[in-house]
Amino acid sequence: MVQPRERRAATRIDKVFRVLIATDEHGEQWCVARNISTTGLFVEMPEPLPLRSKVVVRFQLPGDDAAICAIARVQNHYYFQYSEGGELAALCGVGLRFLRFVPDVGAPVPPERLH
Repeated sequence: MVQPRERRAATRIDKVFRVLIATDEHGEQWCVARNISTTGLFVEMPEPLPLRSKVVVRFQLPGDDAAICAIARVQNHYYFQYSEGGELAALCGVGLRFLRFVPDVGAPVPPERLH
């Protein structure tokens, strides 16, 4: 059997964590991120945002007051069906591509960035 060719250049880390997604048009919503790479992440959403929407993604490291903040674009929509305990289940979400990382709103500016 022929194996499908992997299109992703960046290695993904399969880790489930919460992220806050914000847009001017749709407000803020907490979502579940399912994996992350250097170029983007998959976010589970009950109502996927429109393709090419720009979003602000905020996630926080456990035990840390500072958040990591990125501007990203909705690149793809995904809908998965699977069997769980003999029952049919579904999951939908979006693939986000990171455009750039930015300081979190209200976060102090690191001293090396002041010059």
